[in-house]
Amino acid sequence: MPEESKNLIIAVVTASFFVLLFGFVMVLVVLSFLRSKKKMILERKIREAEMQQALLQAQLEMQEHTFKTVSQEIHDNVGQILSLAKVNLSILGMENGGNEKLQDITDLVGKAIRELRALSAGYYADRLLEDGLLTAIRHELEQLEKTGLFETSFQSQADTLRIDKDKLIFLYRMIQEVFNNIVKHSGATHVSVNIFKQDTDIQIMIKDNGKGFSRHNENFKPGIGLSSMEQRAAMIGSQIAIHSDDGKGTIVNLVFKENNYD
Repeated sequence: MPEESKNLIIAVVTASFFVLLFGFVMVLVVLSFLRSKKKMILERKIREAEMQQALLQAQLEMQEHTFKTVSQEIHDNVGQILSLAKVNLSILGMENGGNEKLQDITDLVGKAIRELRALSAGYYADRLLEDGLLTAIRHELEQLEKTGLFETSFQSQADTLRIDKDKLIFLYRMIQEVFNNIVKHSGATHVSVNIFKQDTDIQIMIKDNGKGFSRHNENFKPGIGLSSMEQRAAMIGSQIAIHSDDGKGTIVNLVFKENNYD
């Protein structure tokens, strides 16, 4: 083979090698760029999620502080003033021979006191939760039964639940909100709570036989309570799912992990 042909072949092979090498390097550069870009996007999303979680925590802590402050104020001051007013009205009623109008006013003040006590019950949440979430749930069901409007049932696969205090108060507030919605909106006559446990996975299912609702109904408007529950659930890494339909009652499932102290 002539020398010129050999040199040409060597030149072509060498050029091809460098073209392939250049192409390979370019592919590596592009892949590295895409990987870096993907990493930056992921890190940005993580930072945004952390900032959102921190914001939610601050909002919920502020709500909790405000709730406790208002509850304490109602219990310590407004409740005391109304109690004194009721005593004085009762005395005035006796002095006026059991005047019916005074009795009606006394009864209304008594009702206002009961409503305020129920409203300020959250002030005692910490004390109530000292005995655990299960005891607190039973207490809420007992309060429902005392109204004479509800029958309740409670079943649990767990005797105790190991939950950090911070997570515990959020769970309790969510459960309180569910019961509050049942009382205000459901028209139910029966409320059941079932607690299921598998390893560290806990599911609390709250069910009522009320009128229910449909998210597809054009008149449906999610309230502040629902948003608050979803925010609290997101804050503690739990999940909340609400299943309901018109005329078929409502089921609320709250799923979270028990703390493992082993």
